[in-house]
Amino acid sequence: MEHKTISINQSYDFAWVKFKEKALFFIGLGLLTAVLGSLGESTSVIDYDENNFSYDGGGISTISILTTLINSYLGLGIWKICFNHIRGEEVQLNDLISISFGQFMHYIIATIITIIATLVGLVLLIIPGIHICCRLLLVPGYIADQNLSFGNAIKSSWNATKGHTMKLFLWILLSIFVVILGLIAFIVGVFAAIPVISLALAYIYVQLSDNRMLETQE
Repeated sequence: MEHKTISINQSYDFAWVKFKEKALFFIGLGLLTAVLGSLGESTSVIDYDENNFSYDGGGISTISILTTLINSYLGLGIWKICFNHIRGEEVQLNDLISISFGQFMHYIIATIITIIATLVGLVLLIIPGIHICCRLLLVPGYIADQNLSFGNAIKSSWNATKGHTMKLFLWILLSIFVVILGLIAFIVGVFAAIPVISLALAYIYVQLSDNRMLETQE
């Protein structure tokens, strides 16, 4: 079996080049998800009970769950857009809603399993949780790209990331730093930072899952 390597710097360099090719498109995606994500929060203002100084949680929970599901679905669509763009394929807005119901259900189940496994690992001296999180980082890619079941996606991500845990952990730390820089840059910078991070992760997925390796673009 061929041993594949990944580079943190190369993932971001490649992602930045690809981001600049369709910057407005990816910034627009970020704005769309931000607006949808804020819908649940905005309801808290509407449902505030001034007399009792409390919130009526009924409407909030329903809308919050709905917006979370919508954002999760769109997030999987963004995954698909990102690795298609990384591969040099044509991408369009319709790709955002090209994920099937079955894929989405497998994604939800896989996400729940990943969260539970990571939390259990964090309880067990923290390091196992970090290890599990890194090893399952590519699960959404296998579901969105290869239409694998949640079990096979988890297995594929676990196998593909073998030997790359430390690099992936450092990649996560760098991604957090990039988001912080985006927030510092008058907030709006985050709408560029997040797409670049998504493209960088898609690059890593393609590098570890594809039979062909990508060539760095200048």
